[in-house]
Amino acid sequence: MADVCAKLYIMDQADREGAEIGAPGNVFYFVADLAAATRWYSARLRLEPVTRAPQLVMFDLPGARLTLHEADEFNQPGPSGTVPYWTVSDVDATVAQWSEHGASAHRGPKTIMTGERLCQVLDPFGNLFGLRQPPA
Repeated sequence: MADVCAKLYIMDQADREGAEIGAPGNVFYFVADLAAATRWYSARLRLEPVTRAPQLVMFDLPGARLTLHEADEFNQPGPSGTVPYWTVSDVDATVAQWSEHGASAHRGPKTIMTGERLCQVLDPFGNLFGLRQPPA
């Protein structure tokens, strides 16, 4: 296992040396009910949106922005596709707290080979929200 992690670390280092892409700056979740999603995420994130428009709201999080956008003919809510993982201090506690408010664990929680603890959570609006806890 240590050999696999060492190889992953080397691959990560090589990838970073030539990378011209940065960390996610804005992650969009598409929702059918913008008002309900705004209330839900405001309560979970303990933040109010920094921007409000008829079709979207934006939350500033450390290092990135989370945008909730009304579903439209181009994008619908759903768990398929790319899943960004947001760093939290305790995945299990976050999943438990969010589950009390209508979210559900979709995949995980589980500890992966790097020592990170991950969980994909389905929000009440049908989107996946990835949670990541750094290795101890």
